[in-house]
Amino acid sequence: MAENVQAALKEAERVVKKQKTCASKTIDAVDTLIREIAAARKRILAEQNTDAGSVLQELHKKLDRLDLTSQLAKETKDLHSAVNKLSKALDKAFVPDICKASREVQFDKGTLNQVIAQHFYQTGRFAVGDTFVREAQIPDSHALKEPFSAMHEILKEIRQHNLAPALAWAAEHCEELAATGAAAFEFKLHRLQFLNTLQQHGPGAALQYARMHFDAFKDSQMAEIQRLMGCLCYIKRPTSSPYADLMAPSQWEEVAREFARQCCGLMGQAYESPLLVSVAAGTVALPTLLKLATVMAGQGNQDLKTCEQLPVELELGNEFVFHSIFACPVSRDQSSPANPPMLLPCGHVLCEQSILKIAKSPTRSFKCPYCPVEATRSACRQIIFPDLQ
Repeated sequence: MAENVQAALKEAERVVKKQKTCASKTIDAVDTLIREIAAARKRILAEQNTDAGSVLQELHKKLDRLDLTSQLAKETKDLHSAVNKLSKALDKAFVPDICKASREVQFDKGTLNQVIAQHFYQTGRFAVGDTFVREAQIPDSHALKEPFSAMHEILKEIRQHNLAPALAWAAEHCEELAATGAAAFEFKLHRLQFLNTLQQHGPGAALQYARMHFDAFKDSQMAEIQRLMGCLCYIKRPTSSPYADLMAPSQWEEVAREFARQCCGLMGQAYESPLLVSVAAGTVALPTLLKLATVMAGQGNQDLKTCEQLPVELELGNEFVFHSIFACPVSRDQSSPANPPMLLPCGHVLCEQSILKIAKSPTRSFKCPYCPVEATRSACRQIIFPDLQ
C-alpha cells in the first residue's frame, strides 16, 4: 500500500512538471504568434503601397515554418499522457469504492450533528458551524459555541503577541489548573511575557515585571527563573546566546497550543477534535477493513456489513491509545467498571462476564480456556488500571 502511494506521488510530481512545461511553451507560442501578427500589421500600416495580401501570405508561411500548432499539440499530448498515468497510479493505490468497508451501524443523528457542529466550533470555523447548526436544527447551539468562541478570542490575541487575556484567564482558573496538575501553565505565560517585555522595552522593564510576578513561582520554578535572569545579559545578541531557545519565535505558537489544550481540558473536551480523531482512526483502519470485507465475501457465509463483531483486532497505533484498556481475549470486549478484568489463579486474565459465562455459576469451578488449571469466581481477583476510563 505504501509503495503504491509513493508511486502515485511520483506520478503527481511528473504531472506538475509537465503542466509547468506545457504552460510555459503555450505562453511562448502565443507570445510568438502575437509578435508576428503585430509586426505584419505594423508593416501594412506603415507602408501605403504595401500589398496586404502578400504580407499576410508571408505571415502564413512564417507561421507554418514555426509550426506552433504541432509544438503545442505535442506538449498537450505529453501532459495528457502523464495525467493518465497518474490516474492509473491512483486507482492502484486507493480503492475507489470504500463502501465495502461500511457496516450497518445505527447512529443517533442528533448526537452526530452535535459532534460535527462541535468540530467546526472547536477548530474556529464559526461561520460554517453557524450555518450547519441552522440547517441541522440543532437545539441549544449557544452552549456548544460559546466556550470555543471565548477560547479562540484569546488564541487570536496570543498570536498577535498580546498575553493579557490569557494571563487573566489563567489567574481566574488557577485553582482548576492546579487541580489538574497544570499549575505551571500560568508561569509559562509569565515567562513569555517577561521575554516579550525584555525584547520590546529592555532589561529594566523586564526586571520590574519579574519582581512583580515571579515571586509566587520561586519555589516551583526557581531553575527556570534563573535562566530567565541570564537572558538579561544577552539582550543585544539573543539568537547566539545560551538562552536562544527561550527567545525563539516558535514560543508563541507553543504557548497558543498549550493554552488551547488547557482550555479544552477545563471544558471537559479533548484537545483534538473527536470527529477529526475518528476520521483519522477510520483512515488507518480502512485498508484492513477492505481486505477483511473481500475475504469474508469470498467465504460466502459471512458479511462485514451485518456481523455484530469484527473477527480480527484492528491495530491503530499508539497515537490512538488515550487511556489504559483491557480487551478480554474470550469475548473481545473492552473492560469497563461494570465488566472489570479479573486475574485467574493461573495468571491469565479474563473479563468478569466471560468468567461467569464459562462457569455458568458464581460458585461453580471452571477450567481456564488457556490452560487446564481450574478456578472459581471467588478465587479470581479484580485488576485495577489507574487510568482506565
